[in-house]
Amino acid sequence: MVTVLLLAGGESRRMGADKALMHGGVERLRQLAIECHAERTITLCGSIERENMFNGEVWADPLTCETLSEVIEWALSLIEGDVQLICCDAFNLESDGLQQLILSGGGVPVDEVGNRQPLLANCPEGWSVGENDGTVSSLFQELESLDLGLLSYQMKNFNLPDD
Repeated sequence: MVTVLLLAGGESRRMGADKALMHGGVERLRQLAIECHAERTITLCGSIERENMFNGEVWADPLTCETLSEVIEWALSLIEGDVQLICCDAFNLESDGLQQLILSGGGVPVDEVGNRQPLLANCPEGWSVGENDGTVSSLFQELESLDLGLLSYQMKNFNLPDD
């Protein structure tokens, strides 16, 4: 069983807009998950006020979590089976790239310049998160890097308006 976890927590200060609503937004990514036969798709929406912004199964961040790494760790602890993360700014991600991530058996993809993209990690069943030092990358430090070759351009995330 593969669960896709869509990360759509809120407005980006660097981007200056809500990335969850840009370039087809979370709904486009949710449709990709359906095309790739994910059995379950959950959107992590951030605050409870954002729950009604998204379709399908939506979880608000628990009040006990202060960082994104804590929210991801919390969500992963509640889901059985394989989990595929997708950040809402995966604007280049298409079904062939997502399918390769899902079929990878676990790992953190690298983008076209070789940077690991932990917010697109594939977390196989039985795998455990690393020690949380407050960074997202710490959770996935034990997962191997995935070079998806020609599809690596799809693994980029966007943080600035000029990206």
